[in-house]
Amino acid sequence: MGAKLATKKEEIVEVVDPPKLSITASDIEIARLNIIQSSSEISGEAGSIVLDRTTTILEPEQECSVIPVNAVKGWRENIPFGSPEMPRLAWGEEEKAAIEADSEFGTIEFAEITLLFPMPEGADEEIYPYPIGNEQYALGKLNVAKDAYRCTYKRLATFSAFNPDTPLCEKTWKLKAELLTRGRHSWFVPSLTVSKDKSPEDVSSFVTRITS
Repeated sequence: MGAKLATKKEEIVEVVDPPKLSITASDIEIARLNIIQSSSEISGEAGSIVLDRTTTILEPEQECSVIPVNAVKGWRENIPFGSPEMPRLAWGEEEKAAIEADSEFGTIEFAEITLLFPMPEGADEEIYPYPIGNEQYALGKLNVAKDAYRCTYKRLATFSAFNPDTPLCEKTWKLKAELLTRGRHSWFVPSLTVSKDKSPEDVSSFVTRITS
């Protein structure tokens, strides 16, 4: 009787990559940026820019490079400071008109500006936890109105108007806190100024991907 040959059946298993998240800018958690004023309840020196109300990312009178990620204009009800009422927000002209139709305070322009902060040499890596390309970055969002709106959002908008084919993220900008004085009152506002430097290609690709 002939010997039987043992055969092993090989099973071909198709390897399937795990699904990837479809990420947009609205999915990313962004810490708030604040400028400490003399009357602020945030710990630190007046004129400092702080991240998440706890971490100083820019000392008074210092300037740093930032890369704009996004800038969104809106309107909010111009309720007096200290009022218990919460101002209504509008993100379009029709919503703005609806608020103004029945508000005794009217509306003012404001903007939400998201910025990337490249990690400077010798800085604490915990403050700049996000890797893009070969560099580390911090991410923060400014809420600006009145003079702060004029010194930030309007400058971004003016640059875009004259450079319609250049995304904001392709340039680095200089951020600092400026001291404004009117009469007996002084306060700090954020100020953005465009530089001649281009942002790294990895950063431009990242920003374009999450905002498109």
